[in-house]
Amino acid sequence: MEHKQRKKLHQLNPYVLVILSFIVVILVGSVLLIMPFSQKSGQWGNYVDALFSAVSATCVTGLCTYVEGIGNQLTIFGQLIMMIMIQIGGLGFVTVLTFFITLIKTKLQFRNRYLLSQMVGSTNFADVVRFVRKLILISAIAEFVGTLLGLPVFFTMYPNNPGLAIWNSAFMSVSAFNNAGFDLFGSTSLLLNAGNALIDSLPSWAYYYLCSYTMVLIVTGGISFLVIIDVFSFKKIKQWRAFTKIALSTTGVLLAAGWVIFILTETISSGMTVFEALFQSVTLRTAGFATYDQDNLTLVGKVFSCFLMFIGGSPLSTAGGIKTTTAFMIGLAMFSYVRGKQVIAFKRKYSTNMIVKAMSLVFLGIFIIVTGIVCLAGFEYKNDLSSLGLGTSKEMSMIYEVFSAFGTVGVSVGITPHITVGSKIVLCLLMLFGRLGPMTFLQVFQANMDKKETLHYEYVEEDFLIG
Repeated sequence: MEHKQRKKLHQLNPYVLVILSFIVVILVGSVLLIMPFSQKSGQWGNYVDALFSAVSATCVTGLCTYVEGIGNQLTIFGQLIMMIMIQIGGLGFVTVLTFFITLIKTKLQFRNRYLLSQMVGSTNFADVVRFVRKLILISAIAEFVGTLLGLPVFFTMYPNNPGLAIWNSAFMSVSAFNNAGFDLFGSTSLLLNAGNALIDSLPSWAYYYLCSYTMVLIVTGGISFLVIIDVFSFKKIKQWRAFTKIALSTTGVLLAAGWVIFILTETISSGMTVFEALFQSVTLRTAGFATYDQDNLTLVGKVFSCFLMFIGGSPLSTAGGIKTTTAFMIGLAMFSYVRGKQVIAFKRKYSTNMIVKAMSLVFLGIFIIVTGIVCLAGFEYKNDLSSLGLGTSKEMSMIYEVFSAFGTVGVSVGITPHITVGSKIVLCLLMLFGRLGPMTFLQVFQANMDKKETLHYEYVEEDFLIG
């Protein structure tokens, strides 16, 4: 009987284990967050808000239903729970668990290595243990350096409380590197002159220094661990993987394009500064911090923000979205088709299977987002949000919220704490879909999705009218 149960465990779809691991972390975290010792009020918290916060932290999103922010809502213990969920969500529970298992058990069976390689996204299942250790090491170094970088700011913010300064710096570093978007300042993120005494009291150098190193951590966390490993292996650029070149070039183009477009559309019409335009372009890579009120964006600015949120960061990173490589593959395929050329870039040819997979991911993402918008529209039909005094229409606010949840970004025009319970549940599902990726859920039901079908015959090829 025990042998049969063990055999079933080995045969369990690895993607099911990934989904279950996230759900378990979310449920445990939500229960801990409602406890009186996690709430500054000393009373039991609201479970829906705790569940939403647990999903948002584990899916490294940053949307928050606490009106005053987690810094004013949760105790140090509650903040620690959030920090742990952010860390687990950024790396993946399976990655963290594998690391601790390998500390105790030095050798893993071939079957276990293969299973783990599928769950952590490694292409080399024979070397998966070393790969997982590299992920943990990169994350630890980046967050430690980020904490050190933040100390000058937070010692300025808390001159008489060095312990609180170190804690805030560590939390900010973990949140920024994992593209989570949570901070302990309140409900206005990094906005100046928004009523947040902690941010407004910072000297000018400290504020811009804080935003600058936060941007560096965001880009580092969202660029992909594979890229970091490739770059710091000190190979020549021509020896880098095609994946590394694609991720870096696409990230650079999107960051530059976002910066320029926000300067053109927002600086004159809505008063956004050049620095805020750069931060906006960076944070939409799924980070969720904000130096500019999203409600003040023009319609063009909001639409382009949704576009950047939909793309997100790179695969095998702490970011969400459909990923930069997906956008690159579709753009390259369209460009090649128009020119009548093969799909080639960086001296590599790419298969039809990759193009179909990229297109499938985009259409799945669009389908999920449209479904989310329809659901939110239904739940918020009778909810009057006019009392919030927002300049953004109710419809656009919901659309922006859905894109932010699916892209695990976390920016909002300000409606998150005020939507109905049904809408909060929908956003939780969107964050889970966005963090794990639509393909992960499809793999649960179709394990042969990436396998090629072998036929002993061929059908006659036929073309028909398209478009």
